Amino acid sequence: MTNEEPAPFVAGWTLEDEAGTVSVAASTRALITALRRADAPTESLERAAALIDEATSLLEPHRVDGTPMQGRLGDRGPIGAQANEPRVFFPWSPIIGPLNPLSADVEFNVVDGRTTGRAFLGAQYNGPPGMVHGGIIALLFDELLGATNVCNGLGGFTGTLSIRYERPTWIERELQLESWVDRVEGRKVFTVGTISIDGEVTARAEGIFIMTQGWKPEEK
Repeated sequence: MTNEEPAPFVAGWTLEDEAGTVSVAASTRALITALRRADAPTESLERAAALIDEATSLLEPHRVDGTPMQGRLGDRGPIGAQANEPRVFFPWSPIIGPLNPLSADVEFNVVDGRTTGRAFLGAQYNGPPGMVHGGIIALLFDELLGATNVCNGLGGFTGTLSIRYERPTWIERELQLESWVDRVEGRKVFTVGTISIDGEVTARAEGIFIMTQGWKPEEK
Protein backbone atom coordinates (compact mmCIF):
# COMPACT_ATOMS: atom_id res chain seq x y z
CA MET A 1 0.00 0.00 0.00
CA THR A 2 1.22 3.54 0.61
CA ASN A 3 4.45 4.28 2.43
CA GLU A 4 2.57 6.32 5.02
CA GLU A 5 1.54 4.90 8.37
CA PRO A 6 -2.19 4.03 8.56
CA ALA A 7 -4.35 6.78 9.99
CA PRO A 8 -5.64 6.46 13.57
CA PHE A 9 -8.93 4.64 13.99
CA VAL A 10 -12.01 5.38 16.03
CA ALA A 11 -11.72 4.01 19.58
CA GLY A 12 -8.25 2.69 18.81
CA TRP A 13 -9.49 0.08 16.31
CA THR A 14 -6.86 -1.38 14.00
CA LEU A 15 -6.98 -4.11 11.39
CA GLU A 16 -4.58 -6.15 13.53
CA ASP A 17 -7.40 -6.46 16.09
CA GLU A 18 -9.28 -8.55 13.54
CA ALA A 19 -6.54 -11.14 12.93
CA GLY A 20 -8.92 -14.01 13.63
CA THR A 21 -11.48 -12.80 11.10
CA VAL A 22 -8.75 -12.13 8.55
CA SER A 23 -7.60 -15.74 8.96
CA VAL A 24 -11.10 -17.24 8.62
CA ALA A 25 -11.86 -15.05 5.60
CA ALA A 26 -8.62 -16.15 3.91
CA SER A 27 -9.41 -19.81 4.60
CA THR A 28 -12.90 -19.36 3.17
CA ARG A 29 -11.45 -17.87 -0.02
CA ALA A 30 -9.08 -20.83 -0.30
CA LEU A 31 -12.07 -23.17 0.12
CA ILE A 32 -14.00 -21.41 -2.67
CA THR A 33 -10.97 -21.61 -4.97
CA ALA A 34 -10.47 -25.31 -4.25
CA LEU A 35 -14.17 -26.17 -4.69
CA ARG A 36 -14.40 -24.36 -8.04
CA ARG A 37 -11.68 -26.60 -9.48
CA ALA A 38 -12.59 -29.80 -7.61
CA ASP A 39 -14.02 -33.01 -9.07
CA ALA A 40 -14.01 -34.85 -5.76
CA PRO A 41 -15.72 -38.13 -4.82
CA THR A 42 -19.05 -37.97 -3.03
CA GLU A 43 -17.64 -38.99 0.35
CA SER A 44 -15.10 -36.15 0.24
CA LEU A 45 -17.78 -33.62 -0.68
CA GLU A 46 -20.10 -34.85 2.07
CA ARG A 47 -17.29 -34.60 4.62
CA ALA A 48 -16.44 -31.10 3.41
CA ALA A 49 -20.09 -30.04 3.65
CA ALA A 50 -20.29 -31.34 7.23
CA LEU A 51 -17.18 -29.41 8.23
CA ILE A 52 -18.52 -26.24 6.60
CA ASP A 53 -21.84 -26.66 8.42
CA GLU A 54 -19.95 -27.08 11.70
CA ALA A 55 -17.96 -23.89 11.06
CA THR A 56 -21.15 -22.02 10.18
CA SER A 57 -22.78 -23.11 13.44
CA LEU A 58 -19.82 -21.67 15.35
CA LEU A 59 -20.21 -18.25 13.73
CA GLU A 60 -23.99 -17.81 13.51
CA PRO A 61 -24.48 -17.00 17.24
CA HIS A 62 -22.13 -14.02 16.81
CA ARG A 63 -24.04 -12.30 14.01
CA VAL A 64 -24.06 -8.50 14.22
CA ASP A 65 -27.29 -6.96 12.92
CA GLY A 66 -27.68 -3.46 11.55
CA THR A 67 -26.92 -1.75 8.26
CA PRO A 68 -23.93 -3.42 6.55
CA MET A 69 -21.08 -1.04 5.73
CA GLN A 70 -17.74 -1.60 4.01
CA GLY A 71 -16.01 0.27 6.82
CA ARG A 72 -17.90 -0.78 9.92
CA LEU A 73 -19.33 -3.78 11.78
CA GLY A 74 -21.27 -2.77 14.85
CA ASP A 75 -19.03 -0.36 16.77
CA ARG A 76 -15.83 -1.58 15.13
CA GLY A 77 -14.10 -0.15 12.11
CA PRO A 78 -12.06 2.77 10.79
CA ILE A 79 -14.90 5.30 10.55
CA GLY A 80 -13.35 8.76 10.73
CA ALA A 81 -9.94 7.64 9.51
CA GLN A 82 -8.27 9.29 6.55
CA ALA A 83 -8.77 7.31 3.36
CA ASN A 84 -5.13 6.81 2.45
CA GLU A 85 -5.11 3.00 2.32
CA PRO A 86 -8.21 1.49 0.67
CA ARG A 87 -8.04 -2.05 2.09
CA VAL A 88 -7.84 -0.64 5.62
CA PHE A 89 -10.45 2.08 5.07
CA PHE A 90 -12.87 -0.49 3.53
CA PRO A 91 -11.97 -3.71 5.41
CA TRP A 92 -15.33 -5.36 4.59
CA SER A 93 -15.24 -4.45 0.88
CA PRO A 94 -16.38 -7.30 -1.41
CA ILE A 95 -13.38 -6.58 -3.64
CA ILE A 96 -10.41 -5.58 -1.47
CA GLY A 97 -11.60 -6.14 2.10
CA PRO A 98 -9.43 -8.55 4.12
CA LEU A 99 -12.39 -9.17 6.46
CA ASN A 100 -14.79 -10.13 3.66
CA PRO A 101 -14.59 -13.78 2.51
CA LEU A 102 -15.92 -12.79 -0.92
CA SER A 103 -13.13 -10.32 -1.63
CA ALA A 104 -10.63 -11.22 -4.32
CA ASP A 105 -6.84 -11.27 -4.48
CA VAL A 106 -6.70 -7.55 -5.23
CA GLU A 107 -4.46 -4.76 -3.94
CA PHE A 108 -4.63 -1.01 -4.50
CA ASN A 109 -1.75 1.42 -3.92
CA VAL A 110 -2.44 5.15 -3.78
CA VAL A 111 0.44 7.55 -4.35
CA ASP A 112 -0.03 11.27 -5.04
CA GLY A 113 -3.72 10.74 -5.78
CA ARG A 114 -3.15 8.09 -8.45
CA THR A 115 -4.05 4.44 -7.87
CA THR A 116 -2.08 1.48 -9.14
CA GLY A 117 -2.59 -2.11 -8.15
CA ARG A 118 -2.71 -5.77 -9.02
CA ALA A 119 -5.27 -8.56 -9.14
CA PHE A 120 -5.27 -12.32 -9.59
CA LEU A 121 -8.71 -13.74 -10.35
CA GLY A 122 -9.21 -17.48 -10.21
CA ALA A 123 -11.65 -19.82 -11.92
CA GLN A 124 -14.50 -18.77 -9.60
CA TYR A 125 -14.55 -15.48 -11.54
CA ASN A 126 -14.73 -17.15 -14.96
CA GLY A 127 -17.11 -16.00 -17.70
CA PRO A 128 -16.19 -16.92 -21.30
CA PRO A 129 -13.76 -19.86 -21.55
CA GLY A 130 -10.54 -18.95 -19.77
CA MET A 131 -11.59 -15.33 -19.25
CA VAL A 132 -12.78 -13.17 -16.38
CA HIS A 133 -16.54 -12.59 -16.41
CA GLY A 134 -17.40 -9.15 -17.79
CA GLY A 135 -19.54 -8.38 -14.75
CA ILE A 136 -16.60 -9.08 -12.45
CA ILE A 137 -14.48 -6.67 -14.50
CA ALA A 138 -17.19 -4.03 -14.03
CA LEU A 139 -17.26 -4.70 -10.29
CA LEU A 140 -13.47 -4.39 -10.10
CA PHE A 141 -13.54 -1.10 -12.01
CA ASP A 142 -16.29 0.32 -9.80
CA GLU A 143 -14.20 -0.38 -6.71
CA LEU A 144 -10.95 0.81 -8.29
CA LEU A 145 -12.37 4.12 -9.52
CA GLY A 146 -14.41 4.65 -6.37
CA ALA A 147 -11.39 4.11 -4.13
CA THR A 148 -9.42 6.58 -6.22
CA ASN A 149 -12.12 9.18 -5.63
CA VAL A 150 -12.27 8.57 -1.89
CA CYS A 151 -8.49 8.85 -1.57
CA ASN A 152 -8.68 12.21 -3.35
CA GLY A 153 -11.39 13.53 -1.04
CA LEU A 154 -14.00 13.16 -3.80
CA GLY A 155 -16.07 10.25 -2.53
CA GLY A 156 -19.61 9.80 -3.82
CA PHE A 157 -22.01 7.46 -5.56
CA THR A 158 -21.56 5.85 -8.97
CA GLY A 159 -23.71 7.62 -11.56
CA THR A 160 -22.58 5.82 -14.70
CA LEU A 161 -19.81 3.35 -15.43
CA SER A 162 -18.76 2.84 -19.06
CA ILE A 163 -16.42 -0.02 -19.93
CA ARG A 164 -14.65 -0.86 -23.16
CA TYR A 165 -13.57 -4.51 -23.31
CA GLU A 166 -10.63 -4.38 -25.70
CA ARG A 167 -9.04 -7.82 -25.29
CA PRO A 168 -9.63 -10.96 -23.23
CA THR A 169 -8.86 -10.54 -19.55
CA TRP A 170 -7.64 -14.00 -18.62
CA ILE A 171 -8.30 -15.75 -15.33
CA GLU A 172 -5.34 -16.92 -13.26
CA ARG A 173 -3.08 -14.24 -14.70
CA GLU A 174 -1.53 -11.28 -12.92
CA LEU A 175 -3.51 -8.15 -13.78
CA GLN A 176 -2.16 -4.61 -13.53
CA LEU A 177 -4.59 -1.89 -12.43
CA GLU A 178 -4.43 1.89 -12.78
CA SER A 179 -6.87 4.72 -12.07
CA TRP A 180 -6.87 8.50 -11.77
CA VAL A 181 -9.30 11.41 -11.57
CA ASP A 182 -9.68 13.02 -14.99
CA ARG A 183 -11.68 16.09 -13.98
CA VAL A 184 -14.31 17.48 -11.62
CA GLU A 185 -17.37 19.42 -12.78
CA GLY A 186 -19.43 20.66 -9.87
CA ARG A 187 -20.56 17.57 -7.97
CA LYS A 188 -19.62 15.27 -10.86
CA VAL A 189 -16.27 13.47 -10.67
CA PHE A 190 -14.95 11.90 -13.88
CA THR A 191 -12.55 9.07 -13.12
CA VAL A 192 -10.87 6.64 -15.50
CA GLY A 193 -8.98 3.38 -15.19
CA THR A 194 -7.41 0.47 -17.02
CA ILE A 195 -6.78 -3.24 -16.56
CA SER A 196 -3.70 -4.68 -18.28
CA ILE A 197 -1.87 -7.97 -18.69
CA ASP A 198 1.88 -7.79 -19.30
CA GLY A 199 1.55 -4.08 -20.06
CA GLU A 200 -1.20 -4.53 -22.67
CA VAL A 201 -4.55 -2.93 -21.83
CA THR A 202 -7.44 -5.40 -21.86
CA ALA A 203 -10.21 -3.11 -20.58
CA ARG A 204 -10.80 0.60 -19.97
CA ALA A 205 -13.41 2.36 -17.88
CA GLU A 206 -14.76 5.83 -17.28
CA GLY A 207 -17.04 6.52 -14.36
CA ILE A 208 -19.10 9.57 -13.51
CA PHE A 209 -19.51 9.78 -9.75
CA ILE A 210 -21.79 12.14 -7.86
CA MET A 211 -20.43 13.65 -4.67
CA THR A 212 -22.95 13.59 -1.83
CA GLN A 213 -24.83 16.79 -1.03
CA GLY A 214 -22.88 19.08 1.26
CA TRP A 215 -19.60 17.19 0.78
CA LYS A 216 -16.98 19.49 -0.68
CA PRO A 217 -13.45 18.39 -1.58
CA GLU A 218 -10.69 19.73 0.61
CA GLU A 219 -8.80 22.74 -0.65
CA LYS A 220 -5.54 21.74 -2.33
